[in-house]
Amino acid sequence: MNVRLPKVSLGFLRPSSVRGRLTLQYTVIFSLTLVVAAALLYGVLTWIIYWNIDSELQDEANYVKQYIQFAPTGQPTLVANGAAGSDDLNAIFRLAQISDASGRLVKQSPELKGLGFSLEPSELKRILVERPTFITHGWPRQEEIRFANAVLRGPGNQPYLLQIGARLKPINDALDTFLWVMLMLLPVTVASSAVAGSIMAQRTLKPVADITHAAQKITASNLSQRIPVVAAGDELAELAQTCNEMIARLEASFQQMNEFAANVSHELRTPLQAIQGETELALISEAPLAECRRVLESNLEEIDRLNRMIRNLLVLAQADAGQVRPRLEALDLNELVRDLVEQMQVVAAAREVALRAVTAAPVPVQADSLRLRQMVLNLIDNALKYTPPGGRIEVRVERQLGRARVQVRDTGIGIDPADLPHIFERFYRADKSRSRTAGAVDGCGLGLPMVKWVAELHRGSVEVTSTPGQGSSFTVNLPMAGVA
Repeated sequence: MNVRLPKVSLGFLRPSSVRGRLTLQYTVIFSLTLVVAAALLYGVLTWIIYWNIDSELQDEANYVKQYIQFAPTGQPTLVANGAAGSDDLNAIFRLAQISDASGRLVKQSPELKGLGFSLEPSELKRILVERPTFITHGWPRQEEIRFANAVLRGPGNQPYLLQIGARLKPINDALDTFLWVMLMLLPVTVASSAVAGSIMAQRTLKPVADITHAAQKITASNLSQRIPVVAAGDELAELAQTCNEMIARLEASFQQMNEFAANVSHELRTPLQAIQGETELALISEAPLAECRRVLESNLEEIDRLNRMIRNLLVLAQADAGQVRPRLEALDLNELVRDLVEQMQVVAAAREVALRAVTAAPVPVQADSLRLRQMVLNLIDNALKYTPPGGRIEVRVERQLGRARVQVRDTGIGIDPADLPHIFERFYRADKSRSRTAGAVDGCGLGLPMVKWVAELHRGSVEVTSTPGQGSSFTVNLPMAGVA
């Protein structure tokens, strides 16, 4: 039976990758933490051992000092069961000594003599003066002795120094062994942590790799695919969701571009076919001059409509690319609207529609005069196209909450509620059966998108309300001059 072991790649050998950097950072932090923890553990262990030794030595020194008596000659003896003996300290303490105030040793255990241990008189005097509780003497480290110091009072209240010690060799050997074990385990632990960090980084970044592979498979031809989202609710799931939202926006943009190209092709093909058909028919039938003139006039109208449509498309394309900047100038919105309404009176009279402007106090704005005139003309022309004979169109200019407001209200056929969300889309016509002359400004559905773009170009907005069979109302809100 074949057993497949998990494949482990040493990603920390490539610190240029995210996985390598994560592994390296994890290993460095873990190693530093391990070294600090080992040093603290070694220090704490050393302190605990020394504290225990010092406590035992201090207890022994305090215990034995109460059983030591001095002869008149200054010789110390150990009192046992109330009787003085001459064997004193040697049988009880292996490492002990007593020195007088001059620094002269008056008693020393045989083991200390055997070790050749002695203190300089000056050192003994210093200890008597400074009276440290514990001192360590000896060299090298394996020969160190730890002493607990206690002051005794001899004849004439002379001070004597009692020192009871313990050899530190077993303790130092244990601490050295512990230190070497830690030093030997440190490289192994660091290497193991590096391998473990690489595995953890690989598992952590696996969703990122999955997202990368899924994104590489998505092209312009299959934008409907999405990146699988892990139901973890973490940052990676949020990243996948964000990528899916971006792909959805790209899909919508591509779809809009395809529809835009199809609509442009259709709108350009129809008038060109009409021009071609009428021209070919006039040539084949050898039409008289009057008929040829009529064909040329018809062709001229179609060419003019094509020119207007292409100009609008060019402007909208430049607007989408952010290449259009308004040429702002101070003007009175009332004056501009009155001028445009007066110009359109001839067209309104020909269609038997009552057109009037309602203006009051001056409404100053900072705007691009050419674009603003184009916007209002589009709204008036759109109202004329959809208002039957005998209807009314009112263009009202007013101030409202510090903003300039232009409202074009008609009594036309209205807009179906299902079409309202789409009327500002390019090439959209609410009634596809209408003739081109009954469409928007250029007959191809670019009039209202131009209105929306001009309003937004001036940091404004456009709103519409409509009731089928009763009419529509388009309202444009623009910032007034001098008002933020």
